[in-house]
Amino acid sequence: MSEQPYDFFGEILHRYFGAAVGAYPQTGGALVERLLALTDDVSDRLSEPRRAAMAWCKVETPNARTASELFVITQHGLMYAARLNQSRRALYYLATPPGLFDPFVDQIDSAELRDGEVVVVDSGFGRDLASAHPMDAALRRILDEHLALRVDLPA
Repeated sequence: MSEQPYDFFGEILHRYFGAAVGAYPQTGGALVERLLALTDDVSDRLSEPRRAAMAWCKVETPNARTASELFVITQHGLMYAARLNQSRRALYYLATPPGLFDPFVDQIDSAELRDGEVVVVDSGFGRDLASAHPMDAALRRILDEHLALRVDLPA
């Protein structure tokens, strides 16, 4: 779990999911760590939104770099978020499952942005937990106990 649970995305996720997304429970944490160690499926599922974030970033600010990224396990499927920085701008990219697109557009619409900050919400992360993927059963077990889990990815 991030030491900064209330960065831009932390605030947005906290408003929508409540405190559940800010907690990294021992049980959920152990399950996520085991899941990441056993399968490349998470990486495979995150590769498409990562590429989309970088393509968008290159159009907005060619010299920006990924500053942080995370994914959130929800009942609707995985969400992916990235913060991309350039010396004078911060860019935020959020990929959601279709069922969470409208609620998160509303959350971001009501967020305060500093000058030069740009946010994009993408609904292209269209896989849900009902899909037949190898890790879905493990994700459902994690979510039996938790509304949502935020997992920060190493830089």
